Amino acid sequence: MTVIGTRSDRRETTAAGRRGLRLRILATSDLHAHLLPFNYFADRPDHGVGLSGLAGLIQRARAACPNTLLFDNGDTLQGAPLADAALADLMPRGQDHPMIAVMNALGYDAATLGNHDFDFGLGALQQALSVARYPVVLANVDWLDADPGPVQRRKMLERTVTDAAGNGHPLRIGVTGAVPPQVMRWARAHLEGRIAVHDILPAVRREVAALRAEGADLVIVLAHSGMGHDTDPADGENVGRLLSRIDGVDAVIAGHTHRAFPRPGDATGPLGGTPLVQPGCWGSHLGQIDLDLGPATAGSTARWRVLGSEAALIPLAGIGAEDRADLWQRLKPMPGLQRQILRSHRATRVYAARTLGRTAVPLETYFSLIAPCAATQVIADAQRAAIAPVLRDRPDLAHLPLVSATTPFKAGGRGGPAHYTDVPAGRVLLRHAADLYGFSNGLILLKATGAQLREWLERSASAFFRVVPGPADLPRPLIDPAFASYNFDRLDGLRYEIDLSQPARTSAEGDVTHAGPGRIRNLRLSDGRPLCDTQTCLVATSAYRAAGGGRFSAAQACETIHESTDPVRNALMAHFAAHQDGLDPVVEPSFTFTPLGGAPVILHTGPGAAAYPQRIRDLGLVPDGVEDDGFARYLMKI
Repeated sequence: MTVIGTRSDRRETTAAGRRGLRLRILATSDLHAHLLPFNYFADRPDHGVGLSGLAGLIQRARAACPNTLLFDNGDTLQGAPLADAALADLMPRGQDHPMIAVMNALGYDAATLGNHDFDFGLGALQQALSVARYPVVLANVDWLDADPGPVQRRKMLERTVTDAAGNGHPLRIGVTGAVPPQVMRWARAHLEGRIAVHDILPAVRREVAALRAEGADLVIVLAHSGMGHDTDPADGENVGRLLSRIDGVDAVIAGHTHRAFPRPGDATGPLGGTPLVQPGCWGSHLGQIDLDLGPATAGSTARWRVLGSEAALIPLAGIGAEDRADLWQRLKPMPGLQRQILRSHRATRVYAARTLGRTAVPLETYFSLIAPCAATQVIADAQRAAIAPVLRDRPDLAHLPLVSATTPFKAGGRGGPAHYTDVPAGRVLLRHAADLYGFSNGLILLKATGAQLREWLERSASAFFRVVPGPADLPRPLIDPAFASYNFDRLDGLRYEIDLSQPARTSAEGDVTHAGPGRIRNLRLSDGRPLCDTQTCLVATSAYRAAGGGRFSAAQACETIHESTDPVRNALMAHFAAHQDGLDPVVEPSFTFTPLGGAPVILHTGPGAAAYPQRIRDLGLVPDGVEDDGFARYLMKI
């Protein structure tokens, strides 16, 4: 088992420190309903994911430190087909949500909520949380006409901890949490008028101060927010670094962006000495923070203070079978829960195997970032079909061009070499639709100007490194692995070139880094007419993107014409069902790269791409082996 982490420079030697009074904080985040080590999208085991696999690591970490707390950082109830099956008619009515049931069994001390926990509406969320045997904390949410259930702004945990000599000491641990305020835009149809979500930083400051005033010895923040940057605004989506600098905060659990922190070489210093972990996603890592405690200084309302800290990640990949089986050992005294988990697993497989229709061609995303593909085309076509009834009732909009914004949700990058969609030709099952579109985003119709669409595409174009023209150069990687493929929007209904000789306007994370001319060239409508900046188009897209999700400020600035709580994935499922004889999408040539004289580049993609030799030849790719990290290398010229 590998542990990666960093140790704070802040160390003091006291009598308590020598006695070894240590508090261990364990954390999960962004589990997205990955309970078991099973990939329901591919219908096969996957020992790199799942809360059940972390159970052994949790038990081992607890055994090594008797003073241990366990927290979850949100985005727990949505994502894998298990989440959809839990709401379907296959599960027994009144049965506890399987994620909550297992978290109860594992003895979580507290949790917060992530933005995707609201995706199914407040009723489903309240039902799931009603059986939680741990507090749920959210500092920045006001409940208007909605029942907060077990959710509270803060919680004081009263614990007795023991030092190395076996002496017991009372410890008061204050816990609060936060969710990105942007959730009010991402899930507006579910949340508007029912809750209000405020900026993270001032809300957390308020609750930290209250916890300290109530006598907290330590304060831990569960922030469903990425690390962000020191210059991020107070209303930012990702403010983990700034939270770590709030006076009175002793540890931060971050999440939301599916990053893993710390990694080898990451320093704790930039976080001001306050330890922070971000434990990846889907159960890929267990976060661990160790706090060495000593008596507080004279005059303090607290009894203890942090003398030193160590933040680490324990990766799930590579653990032994004994650790993976630990959950089942723990559940032996709870045969009812064991049976429930197995029933949930079987029901999810049955649910995911429902036939929707047929496809005449494979739907894969191995090459989606270098050329339009059938996988993204079917999503674009499904969105158009779902919007058609809306436009029939709006003759004032019928004359406007309709653009459909679509993206390859799984196309490698930081997701790894297996993180691709690969649906074979033939029967299309429900799990295939969930693989193509993994989120429960509602469908939105926007009105956008040509200028807004150009800026929209500039954000997508930051997926690529800059390419220096010239065939004599050594080949360099093409795709920035830090870029999330779900932010590579293809605007079906337009034609455009991406000029990689120019620097990207934004970083992979969306920070503006360059104010030059940008990369989008020759922007046209599908009939070849130029699209001028003042011309107006309609855009079918997701609620997430329409709200600026992924740092798409241009999308957020567009006018909303229609919004629906019905997820885009439902539209995709209906599209398959309407083509029982076999869907054969006509892939629109939306984008190409501006020719750069044959400049050589390296495409990194999944090893499964080798199963499509004709596609490889059509794209002019030359196989060049496999990297140590498992990605396949292909040479290409631009």
